[in-house]
Amino acid sequence: MRKKSKDNLSNIIKPFFDISFLFLIVTIILFGLLILTTASIDLSYKNFNEPFYYTVKQLIHLLISIFICYFFIHISTENLKINYKIFFLFFLFFLFLVLIPGVGKTVNNSTRWLSFFGLNMQPAEFFKLFYIIWLCAYLDYNKKTIHQLKVFIVPILIFSISAFLLLLQPDFGSTAVIFLMTFIMLYIAKAKVIHLASMLFYGLLGATILILISSERLSRLNFLEPCKDYDNAYHLCWSLMAIGSGGLLGKGLGASTTKLSYLPEAHTDFIFAILAEELGIFGVFFIVFLFYLFIKKCFFLGDKALRVGLVFQGYLSYAIGIFITSQALLNISVNLGIMPTKGLVLPFFSYGGSNYLVSILSITIILRIYRDVYKQSINSSLR
Repeated sequence: MRKKSKDNLSNIIKPFFDISFLFLIVTIILFGLLILTTASIDLSYKNFNEPFYYTVKQLIHLLISIFICYFFIHISTENLKINYKIFFLFFLFFLFLVLIPGVGKTVNNSTRWLSFFGLNMQPAEFFKLFYIIWLCAYLDYNKKTIHQLKVFIVPILIFSISAFLLLLQPDFGSTAVIFLMTFIMLYIAKAKVIHLASMLFYGLLGATILILISSERLSRLNFLEPCKDYDNAYHLCWSLMAIGSGGLLGKGLGASTTKLSYLPEAHTDFIFAILAEELGIFGVFFIVFLFYLFIKKCFFLGDKALRVGLVFQGYLSYAIGIFITSQALLNISVNLGIMPTKGLVLPFFSYGGSNYLVSILSITIILRIYRDVYKQSINSSLR
């Protein structure tokens, strides 16, 4: 009897949510809040005389995100596809806006923020998501002609315009993310290998030139031996010491010493280092496993969407899975000294409102895709 009632409940929920995916997201969010609390408690008390200031603010970000996404989930993915140009141009306008003197807010020599009624917004975070939506819609509309150079070149031109605006902030990290997304999605859409190879060659050449002409970017190439150039690799040096001191089992939750004013950005860009110090290798494996399950779910949904004829939804599911997971892997790689130091946050873990809202919004789109795919699957089976 109990099994039957569970089956009935599952059948009621199934058309609206993938229960296992929802459980996974809740786990990631709660784990993220836990790690943020332990990573920020000292800095929070030091700056605001309140140990849970950043945690409370992040909870407010979460509630605002859920409130906004409650309305957004009612927008069908077909509406996203139809209005893809409007969404893209709207957030492209904000990239222009942030560069206007006196309008954009400058922090640490980067002009990446807009301030509204005391709230700071980072347009690049929103732009990345809606650039992906534009790209997936474009690839769907041109899926039969993507092998033609004149069709292939359009995403390259749009990326170039976007990259130019992002680099003026400057935001090299976001530029790298959207280049990676453009390349992968063009590959998934079955663009010609010669076109992809040319894109990769010129992309790497452009990145190399941008690094060589910037003394700041050049100084970050010391990531292989950071502690030899302590002044320029201070963050990474302390990050590696934190991770190394965590060992197999970690020092214990809340027992990090590196977060005690030694490692800057311990609650944002380098929160992974604190996680590794306190929870050890097991904590590292756990967070990697969570993001692996996330991208696996997104790919499974994307494959299912393509099989029932929802090409845009399939592409978008793939893209969001790659978008969130690639940011996580890039952040972890930076913390481990595998890649040069860049200001990329760890989704769902790092403190901040804009990235948090975009991450929750991405999840909302995945949930909406699930509903649309489920309906399409039912209709297909009825036929």
